Order: sequence, then C-alpha cells, then structure tokens
Amino acid sequence: MQLRADRPDVWYAEEALGGVGPAEVAFLKERASASPRLRARICLHENIAAPVHEMVIVHHRSCYVRPARHPHKRETITALEGRAAAILFDDMGTVGETRVLDAESGPSLWRVPTNVWHALVILSEWFVFYEVSAGPWQPSASEFPAWAPEDVEPAAAEYIERLRMRLAVA
Repeated sequence: MQLRADRPDVWYAEEALGGVGPAEVAFLKERASASPRLRARICLHENIAAPVHEMVIVHHRSCYVRPARHPHKRETITALEGRAAAILFDDMGTVGETRVLDAESGPSLWRVPTNVWHALVILSEWFVFYEVSAGPWQPSASEFPAWAPEDVEPAAAEYIERLRMRLAVA
C-alpha cells in the first residue's frame, strides 16, 4: 500500500481500494514506537474534509488517551489486535460503564455515544483498532474535561495507572 505522510503519526492511503494487513500494522507499530504520543494511524478516507473517516490506529500500552466527548458525532471502534478498556465517565469524571475490547476473544466493537465523556485504557502491549466517525475533522469538535490531565502533563501516566487499578484490569 502506498502511504502519504500527513503528520508525524498520521498517514493516508494513496489507493482508492486501500487495505491494511500485517505489513501496515508492523509499520504503524514502528512509527508509534518513535512517536512521543506512542500512537500512529493510517487514514483510509481521502482527506480531513471527507464526510466519513475510516482509520486503522495503533496505540502502545503507555499511550494516554485523554477523556473527551464529541457533541455532534459518534464513533465506532472495532478491536483488531490486543485489548483495551473502553470507559464512559460522568461529568465529574467518575467511571461509569466500561467494556473490555479484546480482539483475541473474537469480534469486539464499541459504539461511543454522542456527547458522552469516554476514553481508552490500553491493556496489552499494543492495541490495534479500526475507527469510523463522521467527518470532516475539526479540532474544535472534541471537548476535553478539566478533571483529566492533558497529554503533555506528567500526571497523565499516573492517571492511566489509577484508571487501571480502579478497573481492576491488568
């Protein structure tokens, strides 16, 4: 598959019939390992203005997925490899519904509701997933809560570990 770099951890498939297999997943893991955010993705949609966004995303276990909500769109995540805890929060940051997405146990899909705080906690060394959401991509379409540290804060790693302990998952 021919890939076009967009940002240090984002690539776009050049072919209209782009597909992702073991070679592309290995490429994403290599790129994620070198990324400060420990994540990488291949976008299968044409560009950020596309009405539907389809991505294969790789996150390392140490990757921090800051809780967020999207007031006007849903997203669907399908586990392809590895395990992650999908978490919903209330407005105060209290953990609500959780679901373990485990690709090794069979099909595992999570549909994130509109306007609900949510996050992933990566449980395996790598979590590879397919995400679909409405486009176009707009940074302002995501809200981040004051009760969760920003990606660049040292407290982010501690926050992930507290969530793992709260969920009692390894």
